[in-house]
Amino acid sequence: MIATYEKTIYKDESCGFCICAYRTGDETVPATARKAGSRDGHIHFTATGYLLPETGAVEVDLNGHWEKGRYGPQLAVDSYREILPATEAGILGYLSSGLIKGIGPKTARQLVDAFGLDTLQVLDKTPERLLGIKGIAAKKLERIVSTYQDAKALREIVSFLAPFGVSVRKCMQIREAYGGQAIQILKTSPYALCRIHGFGFKTVDEIARRMHVRPDDPQRIQGALLYTLEEAGHAGHLYLPREDLIRQAARLLKEGAASVDISDSHIAAQVYELAMQRALCVCGEAVYRRRLYEAETRTAELVAALARQPVRAYPNFDAVLAQSQKEQGLMLSTRQCEAVRCCLQQPFSILTGGPGTGKTTVLKVILDVYQKLEGGTILQAAPTGRAARRMMQSTGHPAGTLHSVLGLVAKGEGGAYHTKGLAPLAADFVVVDETSMMDIFLAEELFRRIRPGAKILLVGDADQLPSVGPGNVFRDLIRSGVLPVTQLDTVFRQSGASRIALNAQLIRQNRATLLEGPDFEFLPCSDETAASAMIQRLYQDEIARVGIEQVQVLSPFASRGAVSVKSLNPVLRNLVNPARFCVQEWQIGDTLFREGDRIVQTRNQGEISNGDTSVVRSIRKNEEGEITALLDFGDGRTVEYDERDMAHIQLAYALTIHKSQGGEYAVVILPMLPSFYKLLSRNLVYTAITRAKKRVILVGQKKALYMAIHKDGSDQRNSMLANRLSALFSCKDDAANQPEFHEMTTEQKEVS
Repeated sequence: MIATYEKTIYKDESCGFCICAYRTGDETVPATARKAGSRDGHIHFTATGYLLPETGAVEVDLNGHWEKGRYGPQLAVDSYREILPATEAGILGYLSSGLIKGIGPKTARQLVDAFGLDTLQVLDKTPERLLGIKGIAAKKLERIVSTYQDAKALREIVSFLAPFGVSVRKCMQIREAYGGQAIQILKTSPYALCRIHGFGFKTVDEIARRMHVRPDDPQRIQGALLYTLEEAGHAGHLYLPREDLIRQAARLLKEGAASVDISDSHIAAQVYELAMQRALCVCGEAVYRRRLYEAETRTAELVAALARQPVRAYPNFDAVLAQSQKEQGLMLSTRQCEAVRCCLQQPFSILTGGPGTGKTTVLKVILDVYQKLEGGTILQAAPTGRAARRMMQSTGHPAGTLHSVLGLVAKGEGGAYHTKGLAPLAADFVVVDETSMMDIFLAEELFRRIRPGAKILLVGDADQLPSVGPGNVFRDLIRSGVLPVTQLDTVFRQSGASRIALNAQLIRQNRATLLEGPDFEFLPCSDETAASAMIQRLYQDEIARVGIEQVQVLSPFASRGAVSVKSLNPVLRNLVNPARFCVQEWQIGDTLFREGDRIVQTRNQGEISNGDTSVVRSIRKNEEGEITALLDFGDGRTVEYDERDMAHIQLAYALTIHKSQGGEYAVVILPMLPSFYKLLSRNLVYTAITRAKKRVILVGQKKALYMAIHKDGSDQRNSMLANRLSALFSCKDDAANQPEFHEMTTEQKEVS
């Protein structure tokens, strides 16, 4: 029926479900569904559905069926279409309604004056003509077209998937993944949704079942296989053993169709069918998604080529090293001097060690000696903005994020990257810090861009958590046994020793009896509720002592429990940045942002990296009614974000331990409870406490700490990168070019 929107009675922002009041002249509306008391000559009724049109600027054609509601029959809308206005006044009202970002009443009047009845057709077919309108530049046009097309595509997707209970947020993910082809893909290949992060196989299976896809249909089996590998990738694996893949896929298939027997041989046949389609690669018993296989093999080849370059000899090395130490007022240990020598002589080298072992000091000397010996161009980079800033401060040389120096733009969740530039990096010496955070995609792109003849040094701590993305690159490079690796494992103690560094060493050695004192405390709490209350008190106390930028709460959990990041963030924010008169706020989904808030990026976006933190400096609304936030990243970058950009922002008063990598804080507060047992591991705790420079406060139960220290989660990722590197160096004709493996014995030393 043709109807006009009047008001929204109820709306669930998380899924898009709403109850709206409409009016119509259609006499087919049941008498019991008509709202009494109206004298305007229209029939008034209530409709329910997902993402229903909420503007009276256009009429809508609603299709659905009548259902019993609390106050009488309601129209349950299955689908709808907007009836675009056919008069200039109608078009003006539609464009002035605020539905299209970038077009407010003023711009709407300009468009209608210019294009008249053709205005909507121009928007749809030839939007570039809008550039002739005063005040519409290329950037504004892009926003207008994007909003117009996105809204149109999103309505189609939501309308199609509404009966299956798919939320608006997930519909937006589908639109981002498949663009204008989304509806066609949904209708012909529903299991393609399994390739989108956040779509469980059960949800997709239910959609396909209602579309009458047979339980033994090859596309269903392929969907289960691809979903299983996709989930393995999100867990950090590059591949799954064939038997594991088939077993996990069979379990998924059985859950959705218990009465149908799908044999392992049928599933195996679809593995090889997907391999023939070039979606998968089968390498012996290992099954990869093709992109991961290509990234792993290409990374191994690139590293081997870089490492086979000639070793450099410096006859005056010792004299220059002595001069550098004297100028900087340093006295390196024998091992640290050998580290400098190895990293400068070898074309490809690795420097690793925990806190307090002198990595930063050694790196400063390496760069100084390199400048004195060769005077080449140095490029420093790190995976996050925080790590890059810290690198620049500690060495005195410029540094940037890997994404910015490589010109990378993320393709999406857990995926590869688009590159804005393909030219080799203009550097003679490339130094990368916090390399443990580098996933296989980032590693491949980095090594691809290093020009022949350039030297590369990877710096990091192999005992930290591996990358969020797939792979365990840093550990694999070390484990390969064919690359020059310098391990700094001596903790140098001065008076007023840091228990943080010493305890980090103990944790690495699987020793749970840690040293306690003013800089390393454990405060007992019986449960999560008590821990949350104590964390709130500690947070306020520590901020009063050292300042808000120097205090960070870390949690193993993102969203579950009273001490998860999701639970702690709004509570901590209200303690230090409460609502106040004239302080602007912006509600986006289920998150309230406020001027002055500390926030974190959750996805790579342009030159902003996943994990970069910033402060909301201002929230403003322009004359067109659009809201934007000005974010200050603390390194000279201030960026304006609109609502779409803010979808990838979270509060940062509490961070997950993964998100904290690359950062340093004076004080770290860390809940440690047995309820975390599934996530607890040695490298998780090690990573958390090594973020602190001056003080660590653990809150919870010591048995949880012991559980974590005795659980090694560092090697539980399927990867063949180390094996591939070893194989590439095992050829006899290449033996003469193999670099030495620079291994050093373990020693613990105290200097008082």
